[in-house]
Amino acid sequence: MEYGFQKAKEAEQKMGRTVVDCPFRTRYHIQPPVGWLNDPNGLCQFKGLYHAYFQYSPLNVHGGGGYWGHCVSSDLLRWEYKEPVLTADIPEDRNGVYSGSALVEDGRMYIFYTGNVKLPGDHDYIDEGRISTQILTESEDGQSMSPKIPLLRMEDYPKYITQHIRDPKVWKENGIYYMVLGARVRAWDEQGIRKDKGAALIYRSDDKLHWELDKELIPDGWFGYMWECPDIFYMDREKILSFCPQGLASSEGKYQNIYQSGYSILTEKEDPEDTFREWDMGFDFYAPQTFEDNDGRRIIIGWAGLPDTENCHRNLSVQNGWQHCLSLPAELTFRNGKIYRYPVRELENLQWNNKKIDTSGIFNWSNCTVRLEITEIGGKKENIRIGTDENYLLIHIEGNKTELSFLDDENNPAKCGGGREKREGRTDDKTDKVLILIDSSIVEVYVNDGEIVFTTRIYLEPEERNLKISGEGDADLKVIEK
Repeated sequence: MEYGFQKAKEAEQKMGRTVVDCPFRTRYHIQPPVGWLNDPNGLCQFKGLYHAYFQYSPLNVHGGGGYWGHCVSSDLLRWEYKEPVLTADIPEDRNGVYSGSALVEDGRMYIFYTGNVKLPGDHDYIDEGRISTQILTESEDGQSMSPKIPLLRMEDYPKYITQHIRDPKVWKENGIYYMVLGARVRAWDEQGIRKDKGAALIYRSDDKLHWELDKELIPDGWFGYMWECPDIFYMDREKILSFCPQGLASSEGKYQNIYQSGYSILTEKEDPEDTFREWDMGFDFYAPQTFEDNDGRRIIIGWAGLPDTENCHRNLSVQNGWQHCLSLPAELTFRNGKIYRYPVRELENLQWNNKKIDTSGIFNWSNCTVRLEITEIGGKKENIRIGTDENYLLIHIEGNKTELSFLDDENNPAKCGGGREKREGRTDDKTDKVLILIDSSIVEVYVNDGEIVFTTRIYLEPEERNLKISGEGDADLKVIEK
């Protein structure tokens, strides 16, 4: 165990200076000290601090060699990094400490996660060769973990489920503990061709140690071949399922990424496909997790990235020894039959300074974090260009449509997008306001108070960090200078 953590420490020391000097490091977003980051895990508020864990690979900028990284914050914006808390050190997790969640109860934190094993040999790792075990560990301080206890093994899952079972999210409801797991059901189409179905399994327990299957969520039709990162919670008496269906076919303005993340309202329709809405319409958002803080707010954080994007786009921070970050924490509210996502209110407490754009209409933000709010748009044309004439991201608003594009007039992708091209989304009514946050190498766009949101990474050198606004809306520009 100690050897695994020592290897992480050595990797952080070796690459630390290269990473610190990288111009793409963010200021208010969780990012790996070195190496690779992906799914947020174990989000909670515990003993006065917010805790965020994340899938972490300090040994390889391209992932693998899994740990749970850890950081804490008092305001959800300024994060202090701690040492990793979990690594592969028991037989049940020897090939990875996969994603999971935290339950806070009676002054203790209970961490549930998936231990992954991939047996050597010629296996498909779907029906054979993989062992997925749900594991519990506890903590009194959020950093030191108790011995691990396996809870659910392969024999505890239904026989019709493949070996892809992971990402436990645990909550307590009416005195009963529940655990929802992402799963994959074996299925075939009418021609006998395999077409597995994504699903979720819900287990129940009286004591957090002994679990039994309570319910299965399997769509009537086909809605992806695997559901990852399931999360069940309530908003305004509505039962919400957040999950990541893999394999949905892309179409115009819908399911534009390789894998999707979104939510369904289970109290409206039992089949999640019927009410599914995407969490984010941008290039970089996946595997979100929510938690309720001490004020009763439902807060969401996602991975500002996606798996398996090597053939479509990449992150230019790799050259500096690190990759990926998490999205800005956002509050969820339920209204008009859907969930709105907007930055946590703590954002307003930062020391923002008003800025005026000169007659050229261009502002250089090379040493700034940017908060741009445009109101009174009324569905008219609005363009926000981030970058230079030759290398830029264009945010175009017109009617009820918002579009993010790294493409120039000849449809060539800009260098700063790393291969990203175009994404779009539509609000129910005309777009009237937009909030744009820029934190070095990440842009987050909240349209109509978060009715739709776009998250994207962007890689501009400091001298290229220009901002140009054109349109009839009322622009309010604020910055925090370094």
